[in-house]
Amino acid sequence: MEYKTLVALRTLSIGIRRHLDRSEVCKELAQLTGTGGWIIGYLADHENEDIYQRDLEREFRMCRSTASKVLAALENAGFIVRERVTHDDRLKKIILTPLAKQYTEQIREINRKTEQTLTNGFSAEELETLRSYLIRMQHNITEAD
Repeated sequence: MEYKTLVALRTLSIGIRRHLDRSEVCKELAQLTGTGGWIIGYLADHENEDIYQRDLEREFRMCRSTASKVLAALENAGFIVRERVTHDDRLKKIILTPLAKQYTEQIREINRKTEQTLTNGFSAEELETLRSYLIRMQHNITEAD
């Protein structure tokens, strides 16, 4: 097959998604998508910063419409609120609700365990090399767009 790397990455991505979807917190929070979980984690990690939709678009390489849909779903599920800021009427700061904060540590723990599962048996040098390859691939695909 000509597309070995593409198929391997796609298969890995699907496997990771299925693994995460089987976690207890994902079962409990059926309305939380994988992307929503990543956004909650990002917001929790940057809780002392003002985060706007454009920041999430950049961080997760999402188009505006996708980011808007994911944020609307998170807001409807009660995980975030969007507040206007005084210095610019066009911007809305994204803030985690107490409900989202309640699940943040569980989401982080699932991510830690998944990272350990994925990297089991790799040396530190191999992981550094792998990550550099993945970053290069991300750069390549971004530049191609």
